[in-house]
Amino acid sequence: MRKILTLIMLISLFSFGWMVANSYATEPMTKGSSKPYEASKLIGTYVQNLQGEYLGRVDDFIIDKDRIAFGILSQGGFLGMGGKRVAIPFDALSYDHKGGYFVLDISRDRLESAPVFDRTRFISPAWAEDVYRFFGLQPYWTEGGYGEEVSPTVEEETMKKEIMEDFPSEEEGSLGEFLYQTWP
Repeated sequence: MRKILTLIMLISLFSFGWMVANSYATEPMTKGSSKPYEASKLIGTYVQNLQGEYLGRVDDFIIDKDRIAFGILSQGGFLGMGGKRVAIPFDALSYDHKGGYFVLDISRDRLESAPVFDRTRFISPAWAEDVYRFFGLQPYWTEGGYGEEVSPTVEEETMKKEIMEDFPSEEEGSLGEFLYQTWP
């Protein structure tokens, strides 16, 4: 009798978990979505194309102002090392809630020629625009997304001068090294 009760309890728990997991299956992951997502739950999620071919896993996200600008796709490698990393505009990804994976409308062959993610270049507006265009998307910051033109990276000396003009003091002090980036 105890085994039967244990079995019934386990079946009930799994059934309840399945119902809860599938209660959001049809809710799209879009800008303005009412359901929040934890990035830690999405990192490691696999990505496949429309043909069902495995493309890689989400390794990271690049966050910009009020949105996710890029998902970083990791391909190949061993234990997270040595693989190719590709920046994918987040707008190019869709999330299959039922399956728990991202879908990207691209062939494996086409993805092989995608620009490689490079931490030293991702702050460049030109690089980001190239990535968006590779995936057939208009960069959101060129669509008037923020209602202003995107400025290039501000040179450190120019920024120091502007800050000192805005906040004059008798002792100049030091700002140290910094990078102020205004793109997207």
